[in-house]
Amino acid sequence: MRRMDLTHKPRFAATLLRRLWAFACLLALLIQYGCEQEKVTEDEAEMRAIFAKARELDAQGEYHKAMVHYETILARHPNWMSTRLNAAMAAYDSGQYSKAVGHFELLHKYGPKDWFVIRKLIQCHEHLKNDEKVEEYRKKLHQLREQKDGSLLLKRYQGYTRDYIPVGTNHVIGYEFFDYKKHGRLWYFKLEDHHRAAISGFLVEASPFFSAEGHRIFYISEALPGWLRVWHVGPLPTQRDGERDYTWAKKFIFEILQGARQPLVVKPLPQDLQLLDVPDLPGSHPQGQDIEAEPELPKE
Repeated sequence: MRRMDLTHKPRFAATLLRRLWAFACLLALLIQYGCEQEKVTEDEAEMRAIFAKARELDAQGEYHKAMVHYETILARHPNWMSTRLNAAMAAYDSGQYSKAVGHFELLHKYGPKDWFVIRKLIQCHEHLKNDEKVEEYRKKLHQLREQKDGSLLLKRYQGYTRDYIPVGTNHVIGYEFFDYKKHGRLWYFKLEDHHRAAISGFLVEASPFFSAEGHRIFYISEALPGWLRVWHVGPLPTQRDGERDYTWAKKFIFEILQGARQPLVVKPLPQDLQLLDVPDLPGSHPQGQDIEAEPELPKE
């Protein structure tokens, strides 16, 4: 028995050593594979460097240069949608609305229910004065809001940014209300400084009254610290499809800002009195990017 034990022990030891060696080899291979997986390719390293530079240019307000960097990445990787969104926003912020439309339309093609993109398309086409496209995307946005399984965030908002127009060192944000037939408020034009501090606000709303010709009477009122001004009492023009003419209202507001119109009524008010009944509508990014829809969107 002892001899048998002595003859089998070396075999057992050899078997154990072989198994340990195989396990060690496998472990080494796995470690090597993991390291190789973590290695950044030369192309990826270059793309990361270009993207980092683009973000830096964005932060400095160099939107055109940032867009060029984003598009350099897209030339090699056209399916990188987050980069395309950044390129679209940089194009928009640099005033290149046609180029922004190209990027946003591609994003819309791959994400037809992304309402942030639809709103940006509305804003681009407003700048380009493509009225038919504005109406097309407005209808899509309203349809998305009416869907039962649609975005709860979209359903929660009472309005959306339709326009963003620089005015010297300030800007005007044009909001459009969704359910204007329920409460009578159509648009709200908010004048802000470059720090996003409100300077003045213009509300376009329907009254319960009609003219002698049977046309609905609308008001355009302005609220600013310490004052209320009424600028318009009367009908609003309509477009071909019967919708009230947003372009007319926007033009009217800018005529006020340019000093081309006189108020009908001016009334002093307490400084802290909030007279116009406007729901809290989120603001916009200082560079023009809206943040009311997707505050976590890369780039807001």
